[in-house]
Amino acid sequence: MKAMILAAGLGTRLRPLSLEIPKPVIPVLAQPLCGHAMMFLHAHGAESFLLNLHHGPETVREKVTAWAANRFPVEFTHEPEILGTGGGIGNAREFLRGETFMTANSDAVARFPLGDALSRHRANGALATLVLLPDPSRRYTPVRVRDDGRITGFGGAAPAGAFEGFYTGYLIAEPELLERIPRGRPSCVVRDTFIPLIAAGAPIFAFMTGGTFLDFGTPEDYLRGTLALLAEREGGKGPHSFAHPRASIGKGAAVGPDAVVEEGATVGAGATVRRAILWPGAAVPPGALVENGILTPRGFVPG
Repeated sequence: MKAMILAAGLGTRLRPLSLEIPKPVIPVLAQPLCGHAMMFLHAHGAESFLLNLHHGPETVREKVTAWAANRFPVEFTHEPEILGTGGGIGNAREFLRGETFMTANSDAVARFPLGDALSRHRANGALATLVLLPDPSRRYTPVRVRDDGRITGFGGAAPAGAFEGFYTGYLIAEPELLERIPRGRPSCVVRDTFIPLIAAGAPIFAFMTGGTFLDFGTPEDYLRGTLALLAEREGGKGPHSFAHPRASIGKGAAVGPDAVVEEGATVGAGATVRRAILWPGAAVPPGALVENGILTPRGFVPG
C-alpha cells in the first residue's frame, strides 16, 4: 500500500520556529515531525510514501531522505503554488493510482486502530473513509455522520440520530477517488471533492473511533505534543526526559522533568532544562535556566 503525507503548508501558526526549519521536519525526539505519522502508517501496511513540498523544499527533501533511508522509499512532488489538500492529492495521482491508498497530514500525530479502519473501509465498499475522533473542546470543524457510518456533511449541528467528530486528516481511499478531484487548479479535498460526492450519493464513510490526536500547529502545541510522545515512549511513567546521544550535557546540569535535548544541542555545566525543547545547535549557558518553551540557535520561543 502507498501513502501520501501532505506537507506543502507554510507553517504560519508555528512561526517563528517554521522560519528556521520547515514544519514537516522540525525535530521531535530525534525524528522529523512527519516521520511519526509515516512510522504509524508503515506499521499498518504503508510500504512507500510521497510528500508534497512547498516551503523549504530542499530542506524537507534532505532531512526526510536521510531519515527514511533504511526504512522505506520516499518520493516527492514540488508545488511552486500551493495546491491545497485536494490539488496536492490529485497531483500525486501517478504515484497513488492502482490500489487503496492512505493520506495523513505532516503536522499531526495520531494513535487509533488503523487496522480496524482499513477493515471497515473494505467491508463498507467505501470510495473514501475519513478517520474521525471526538472533539469535546469544539476546536475543529465537525463532521456529521449517519448511524450507518455514511458522512452527511461538514459543519453545523448533527441531526437527531447522528453522531459527529472531527476529521483527523487520516484518509483511506480507492484510486477511483483521484479521478473525482478537480484537475489543474488548487482545491480543498473536503469542499471540492467530498461534499459534491456526498451530495451525489457516493459511498463516503467515516470511521469514528477513540484515540490520541496531537496537533503540532503552534509552538504551544509543539511542546505539548512532544512531551506527550515522550511520555508514551516511556510507558507513561515519569518524570520524563530525553537527551540525544550526540547532545552535550555539562557537569551538574539538570535535564528534566519534561525536557528534550535534540542532537547537537548543548547544556552548560550546572544549567537546568525543564518543560522545554532544545533544538540542534541551541546552547544553554552554564548555570542558566530554560523552561516552558523551545530554545533554538536563534533564540527562545515560549511554549
